[in-house]
Order: sequence, then C-alpha cells, then structure tokens
Amino acid sequence: MTCLRRNHKRAVYYDEEKKQYIKYFTPKLELKLKYWFRLRKYPGTNFSYIADKLQALGLKTPQVITAEKYKVITQEVEAPTLKEYLQETNDPTIEPRIIELIATILNSGIVFFDFHYENFLYKNGQVYILDLEGYTDSIFKSRGRAGVLFRIEKHLGTHFREEVDKLWKNPTWWQEVIEVFPSYAVKIAH
Repeated sequence: MTCLRRNHKRAVYYDEEKKQYIKYFTPKLELKLKYWFRLRKYPGTNFSYIADKLQALGLKTPQVITAEKYKVITQEVEAPTLKEYLQETNDPTIEPRIIELIATILNSGIVFFDFHYENFLYKNGQVYILDLEGYTDSIFKSRGRAGVLFRIEKHLGTHFREEVDKLWKNPTWWQEVIEVFPSYAVKIAH
C-alpha cells in the first residue's frame, strides 16, 4: 500500500493489488461536533451518499467499496485528471460540458466549494467527479451561493463563474421550505 497524501485533514492510500483508494479523515473538533449533532454527515458516509445522488442524476463517480464515518474505499478509475487531459489535448468541448455539469450538480441542491480540474477525471468521453466528501446538500451550508461562485471564479476563472451563475437556478421560497422540511411538505400535499 502506497501513501499518496497525508496531512492534518486526511490521509490517502493506494492499494496496488486491489486498485483501490483508501481515504482516512481526521476532522477538527468543531466538525466532529457537527457530525455528532447530525448537522453534517460524516465524511466517509457523505461520500457514499453524494455518490448515490450524483449517479441518480446520470453523473459518473468512482465506485464506493466501503463507506464508514471516517473512512472511504473507492475503486480506481484509470483515467487522467481533467487538468492532465486538457494539458495534452486542449479539447474545446470540455469547458461547456464542465459548466453544464457544475450547474446540474448545483441545481440538484448539492453544493461544493472546490470545483477545479483536478477534482474531475476524464475517461472515454466521460467526466468522473472526485472528492465527494466535501459536497453537501445540508440546509446548514456555509457561504452559500456567493461562496460557491467566488471559489469557481478563483479556480476556473470569471467566464466559468458567469456561465454557471446563469445556469444555476434560484429556488423559489416554497422549494427552499421543501428542502428544509421535506416530510412537512408531503403532509401539505395531501
């Protein structure tokens, strides 16, 4: 097993025999309290939860083998990062596809603050989404829309920010209520 990255937040290992990635998470106390009070999902189980939601939208993610509170194991997708792919090909079709992909994710109610080309893989014309532990659909989203758009501009540029902002629909007040209180919304409908 090879250690690919290790810092105060996480450790990532690669199992050459099984062709799997193993991520261990070591969150700060503040985050652990949010997990314990169920204000956020544990990073390992959140990875699996978000993978299921994205796959239901028709988007590609690595296959989750195991998901525990502070650990996730995924099957390797043998593919270059989008950054590596673009350095070799300069494919003009990628930018509009990534803009549409990001807008699809955001319009589904999922938020992420670290969209950049190294968090995507490209294989056989398909884009795979990585680092799902950082995605959330919680009502307790810090920084909201402005924060997401700021980070998109920081990582991908002003054009990306503007195009994603155009495609990212603002929910109506009742859609926000349904998102916050889904069981209550079902009672109202009947």
